[in-house]
This record gives sequence, structure tokens and C-alpha cells, in this order.
Amino acid sequence: MQPNFPRSLTLLATLLFLLTSPLRAYATDTDVIAAWVQYTVDGVEARAVVQDRCPAIRIDGRSVGMVERAAPTAAHPSTVCTAKLPRGVRSVRLNGERMPVPVEQPKRIVVMGDTGCRLSKKHGLYQQCNNGSLWPFAQVAKSVEAAAPDLILYTGDYIYREDPCLEGDTGCANSPHGQNQETWEADWLLPAQPVHRAAPLVLIRGNHEVCSRAWKGWFRYLDARPYSAGECEVTTAPWVVTFKSMQIGVMDVTSTNDGNGNSLAPVYAEQLRQLNDELYKPAWIASHRPFFASGADDDTGLLTIHTKQLHDAVREAGVPRETRLFVSAHIHLAGVLNFDQGRPPQLIVANGGTQLVPQVDVPAKIDGVAIQLHKIIYQYGFVTMSSKRRDRWSISFNDREGRGLERCLLSGKRVRCTDRRSGHHRHH
Repeated sequence: MQPNFPRSLTLLATLLFLLTSPLRAYATDTDVIAAWVQYTVDGVEARAVVQDRCPAIRIDGRSVGMVERAAPTAAHPSTVCTAKLPRGVRSVRLNGERMPVPVEQPKRIVVMGDTGCRLSKKHGLYQQCNNGSLWPFAQVAKSVEAAAPDLILYTGDYIYREDPCLEGDTGCANSPHGQNQETWEADWLLPAQPVHRAAPLVLIRGNHEVCSRAWKGWFRYLDARPYSAGECEVTTAPWVVTFKSMQIGVMDVTSTNDGNGNSLAPVYAEQLRQLNDELYKPAWIASHRPFFASGADDDTGLLTIHTKQLHDAVREAGVPRETRLFVSAHIHLAGVLNFDQGRPPQLIVANGGTQLVPQVDVPAKIDGVAIQLHKIIYQYGFVTMSSKRRDRWSISFNDREGRGLERCLLSGKRVRCTDRRSGHHRHH
């Protein structure tokens, strides 16, 4: 005769078995460290960083097992998981939490970059990572989420905690540093969670993710290609995100010379030619280093004028004909430059949290072409691009709280900006 256990005890025993069984295939709620949706060379993916096995994800109500992208290592004991999202996906949930889904044509795009907390013995700079006013990325991230974008374009430089905090410095005391998971969690994976919730991401490699810096974490967590744990790549091939009425061409121009000290200008010229073939709609070229800008160099802090290798590449290959805007970072401020001779404007958004540069002089020309207009912002924040109609975008420079500071209009390849004193647009 079978024993007659109360139904409640039977259910409890079953539940305990499922929770403790080694056959359990997917992670529990507490295992997910960070999760986001990003564009890749092969469509859109959901990614998750977890402590154990890859979890299941619900895509349009259907449960799908995420697959392993990167296995745990000594420096990065997490597992990175991924799941491809089909075109037209309407709902994505992980552990019951809603994840953002892509749209056919983003009408509201946030541009942000250079967010990590600078701890650098080389520069003698130790940012106050423990102070939300002096390292304001957490506030910027919340304001980005509140801006309700359809897409986030992140212009690079995630990891700045390269050296230990000085003894006795309470502003950054106990901060992790170096190329490990703790640093990635402190500088990006955890404080960026409002950004991850807000919209799908286009992620660009910064010069802080080059082969002498945080390249292992970049390729592990964020690169748009399948992961390979092999040697570092100095530069990777360009790729294109195509929407209904626009495209974004992504270039990895984080290094200016190869491992032997030779200029990468010929490589970047070939990449520009490739993009010229692939871009057939109004397009933005997104890169970490600006093609045409002036400011303070990220590594030395000294005033600098240009990136000669990128100018050489443009002279050799030209600007892809559909280009309407260059979008970059690297110089720790925000601003836009409008040029003569039909050169597309250069937008710079590198004020997401990393220590800002001092005020810099804008030259009359860059690589022989006159600057018709410039608008420079020396405050923390981000930029919101709002589509007015096809090929017309309102550019709002916002502070860390999301309040508008300055406003410009991109129409075709021309930018004009509002004079806040008179309310009129400046025409050039």
C-alpha cells in the first residue's frame, strides 16, 4: 500500500528536489549580475552576465535557453550568455524583468560615452569614485533611462580604474582596479543597469579597451562579434546597423598605429571604402576617436589638435557619400563642430562620468577645412537626438539630471544651433 502523504508535503518535496537537483538547467534570479540588449554584426542579441549556468529567457512568451558566450576564468569568474532575438520581436523577459526591444526606426537616440572612474598613477589622477557628485555616472545612467530612448549609442571607454586608489584617499577607498570582473562591475556592469533597461545598445570600443588595457573584458562582454579567447585584435572590421530610414556605420579606430608603430591610416582608408559600399541610406559614422576634433588627449591630458592617421585615411578614401554626421567621444566634453566644404559635422559626446577636460580653444580649421560653427559643453551629461522628420534631427545637450543645456538642429549635413540669449538660430 502506498503511504498517503498530504498533498502539500508532496508538492514541497518536489519543489525541494527541483531546487537542489544537479539537473537544474538554468540560473535562479539571484545569479544575474547584469543583462542588456545590443546590436551585433549578426542582428540583435540579449546578453547576460551570470554567476552560474546560463538562464532561460522568454522571447515573445516562449522560453529559450541562453547559450554560453564566454566561460568563467580566474579574472572573470562569471559566465557570459547570449540569445539571438528575431526580427520583429515584441517582448523579452529575463527572470520576469522586461528587457528593451529594438524598433524599426528609432525616433529618439541617446548618445553617451566615457563613463568610467579614472584611477591612474600614470596621470596622477584619482577620481572620487565613491562620490556620486564627482563621479556622476550613476546619475547620468538614471537620467538616460528617464529620457526613454529607442536606441543608445555608446561611444566607448568603459574602464578607467587602472591603478589602486592611493592610501588614505577616502574618495576612492576600497575601489577595485585592473583587468578583472570586479572592475568591470564597478565601472560598467552595475552602474549602467538603468542604461541597460532603457533601450538596445550600439556599443563602440574605446581606447581604454585596446590591447594594452581592458581588451579582454571588451571582447568577453561587449564586442559585436562571436567571442574568441585568443589574441587581442588591434582593430576590428567595420559593421553597419540598418534601420528603416537611416544607418549607423561603426568603426573601431581606437588605435592609431599597429603593434610595430606603423600608421593604421591605410587600414582605416580601406574601412571607409568598405562603408562607402555598404551605406545606402542617410548614415552616421560612429567611432571612439573623433575624425575631426580638437581638445585634450585622453591619455596625456595635454592639449592636442587632431588625429593625423584618421585625416590621412579620409584624404586617401574620402568620406562615405551617405555620411550625415560623425559621432565620437574621447575628448572629455560634449560638443558639435560644423564644417565648410561639405564635410559632415562632428558630434562629440564624452562627458558621461570620467573626469572632464579643462576648457580648450577651438581652432579656425581642422585638416584644412574651416569650422563654421562650434558648440562646446563642459558639463557632465549626455546627448539626445530626436528625429524631426527624415534626415532632420534635433540635438539636445543635457546635463547629468537630464535637463537641456543647449539645442542644435542637424539637417542633412548641416548643423545650426540656438543662441540661448536671443532664442534665434545661428546660420552659417
